[in-house]
Amino acid sequence: MRTPEYTDQQLIAAIAEAAAELGEPLASGAYDAWQRSHDAASLALVIRRLGSWNQACARAGVATNKTRSTSRRWSDDEVVAVVAAYLRSPGSTGSFADYSEWAKGQDGVPSGATLRQRFPWAEAKRRADAGP
Repeated sequence: MRTPEYTDQQLIAAIAEAAAELGEPLASGAYDAWQRSHDAASLALVIRRLGSWNQACARAGVATNKTRSTSRRWSDDEVVAVVAAYLRSPGSTGSFADYSEWAKGQDGVPSGATLRQRFPWAEAKRRADAGP
């Protein structure tokens, strides 16, 4: 099967179409899921051709989340409280992989990657077990 070829204008138009359907700011993950059900280029191709997700969105006139560092949005105490909530949740295994999956289904909690920017997993668990 031959991979479709896209012009830069087609890539830009797809980003604008996704933003029109999904709203702005348009996250790269939202575009990635959207493009799978549309005749659009993959996120990897968009980034490879247009330089970065933010550059691609700028060319399409689409807003992106401008937060520079996700780790700065969370205080140490907030991260520890979220880990404690995860550890108390039904079915929690206490593993980092399980936390990462759990976090994907929660609103307003740091991702596993963000958490690791703050603490090693063992340290986050130790602090969460110690309580306030």
